[in-house]
Amino acid sequence: MAVLELEIYNKIIEVGKEAVSALKENDLVRFEEYAEKGWNLFPEPKNNWNQGYNYAKMVFNGAFNNGKLELAKLWLDRLIENNDNLHFFDEESQFLAGKYYFEIGNFEKAYKLWREVVRGSGGSNHFRYFEGEDKKYLEFYKKEKKLRDS
Repeated sequence: MAVLELEIYNKIIEVGKEAVSALKENDLVRFEEYAEKGWNLFPEPKNNWNQGYNYAKMVFNGAFNNGKLELAKLWLDRLIENNDNLHFFDEESQFLAGKYYFEIGNFEKAYKLWREVVRGSGGSNHFRYFEGEDKKYLEFYKKEKKLRDS
C-alpha cells in the first residue's frame, strides 16, 4: 500500500479543508472546485494511495448529503476504483454505492449491494454499516429481505 510523502499529503489536506469550508458555507461550486483541485494533487496513478480512498469518501459524502448525485457518482467511482486497487474497505464502498443506487431509484442494485454488505459483516443480523444512517435504508433492506425470503 502506498502512502503519500508528507509534503504532498499536507497540501492535499489544506485543499481538502478549503473544500470542507466551502461545503459548510453551502458553496457547492467552490466545494466541487477545491475537491477536484485536491484530487489532482495525488500523484498518478491516483487509485494507488491509501489517503485517496478517504479523500474520495469525504467528497462523496459531501456531494451526496447535499443532493449533488451526479457529483457524488463521480467520487463514488473514484473511491471504488481506489478500494478495488488496494482491497481494504469492500463493505464500506459497497454500502456507499447502495446508498447512491437507492437515491437514484435503482432499488434492485441497492438491495443486492446491501445484501453483500450484510453477509460480509457477519450475517443476517449485522447491520453496522446502517448505523448512523438514514433509517429508510435499513427499513428498505429488511423489508426487501423479508419479501425475498418468504
